[in-house]
Amino acid sequence: MGISHEYHSTHGRRRRSKAGTGLRLAGVIAAILLLSLAVTAILENGEKQSEAVQQSPAAGTAANILAPLPMQGDTGASAADSAGGTAGEGSGAADAAAVTLEQFGPARQAAGAHQVKAYDSSVIRQPSCGQVDLSYFSDAALLGDSLTVGFSDYSINLGGALICGYTGVGPDAIVNRSAVKSRVRGSEVAMDVLTAAQPKKLYILLGTNTLTTLGAADRFLAYYGQMLDQLRQALPGCVIYVQSIPPVRPQAAAKKPGLASDVLRSVNEQLAKLAVDKGCVYLDLWEAFADENGNLKEMLAAPDGVHFSAGNGYGAWVTYLRNHAKYSASNSWTMGSAYSAE
Repeated sequence: MGISHEYHSTHGRRRRSKAGTGLRLAGVIAAILLLSLAVTAILENGEKQSEAVQQSPAAGTAANILAPLPMQGDTGASAADSAGGTAGEGSGAADAAAVTLEQFGPARQAAGAHQVKAYDSSVIRQPSCGQVDLSYFSDAALLGDSLTVGFSDYSINLGGALICGYTGVGPDAIVNRSAVKSRVRGSEVAMDVLTAAQPKKLYILLGTNTLTTLGAADRFLAYYGQMLDQLRQALPGCVIYVQSIPPVRPQAAAKKPGLASDVLRSVNEQLAKLAVDKGCVYLDLWEAFADENGNLKEMLAAPDGVHFSAGNGYGAWVTYLRNHAKYSASNSWTMGSAYSAE
């Protein structure tokens, strides 16, 4: 009994030992297989990446570089030419998209292909540019309505400038060559007077009489553009200054809604763009005449709230014109001014 029991016990232990050894061996084999699969996958991935690198463009080029203009390089035939005139294999679109890094930068644009537009008169307006003395206006002319007439009525000294001021006039009268009345010279056609004088500078201020009612802006601007075209043709080489329509006092705007501050701001914005389109200089009189609410400053206004006072009003106007002349080295600068040689 003892021997048989010992035999069977020993034999059972051997069988369990063999079974455990088999399980461990199977586990080791499975682990080896998993490791082999992982290594194989890594190697295959590495080969694919290596092939992709080998197939990529040579150093110094970039394929399919996409960037918003104007930072887009030349594409198409120009890119192929710069690469030596050889076309690579593959689709034509892929070849055309190749851009050399040396070419990458601001795109070249044909003349007239790009137009800069300013949408704010504060960008368009002539900035302060030193101060000229009154002799600067000796070969200038002023064209305008009753505001310009004030230079003659109040004997304002503007260096001998020709005053073409006509009460109640608008740009339509200039375009249509209507007879207008000068308080100094009598009845005349403004365009004829200006053509005969051939001024080197022309200052225009029109609109206060034309825009007294709402809805008149479109017609006013259309005639204004035609007037500038005619003046450009009649006065070659003349520097034309387009002055903004100045603000009025609140009581005047209440009687003439077309002269309300918001209406005039809108018209002046369009007038500024028109001036630039026609190659003129835009002067923003609101810098000198408007208060913080967009109304004509009380100290510069005549009693009617529309015209300027003889002293302060016209004095501010003359000072503004002297400080906003278009720069030229030949300008007669006031001694001590920013561009004065003395």
